[in-house]
Amino acid sequence: MSPSERADLARRLTRLAPPPIPSGADAERARRRFVVVVATASLLMIPWVAALAWTLPPRYLAGHWRATWVGFDLVLAAALALTAWAAVRRRQIVVLTAIVSATLLASDAWFDIMTAAGPDRWVSLGTALLIELPLAGWLFYTAHALIRLSMRRLLTLAGQTVIDLPLRRMPLFGVPPRRRRR
Repeated sequence: MSPSERADLARRLTRLAPPPIPSGADAERARRRFVVVVATASLLMIPWVAALAWTLPPRYLAGHWRATWVGFDLVLAAALALTAWAAVRRRQIVVLTAIVSATLLASDAWFDIMTAAGPDRWVSLGTALLIELPLAGWLFYTAHALIRLSMRRLLTLAGQTVIDLPLRRMPLFGVPPRRRRR
């Protein structure tokens, strides 16, 4: 192999090398802070939901009704368009945009059904069951499958044994394992 070929190979291999893994006390503090913030937010939702259930009126005349729904649907359209763009370009962000789009579709279905009355409720129920929820499920499934595929490829490139674990049991890639307490 010539010196220029070796240099080219070294550059290519360097690009494959993983970035340095944050480790030590700083990384552990950041992880713990994340867990505390998310768990606290989850627990604070309990009294908030109870207060809403107790105090909200059963009926409410909403202001800016049209702007609310048109704005929400514009955001949903933008999320779906960004998901399509990312898929056409084969960009990793397609995983995030698919999850956001699916979440917005499921939310749209919920609020359409819950806020509709009379014959509009049947239209909302039909579009939710036949269009929005199946599309949301498919987008969630696609994001899940792409994450698993990416993880399998990363583990293979890292020279690790690829075990077919469910995503909920798969460790975070690039994050040091939790230290066992003595």
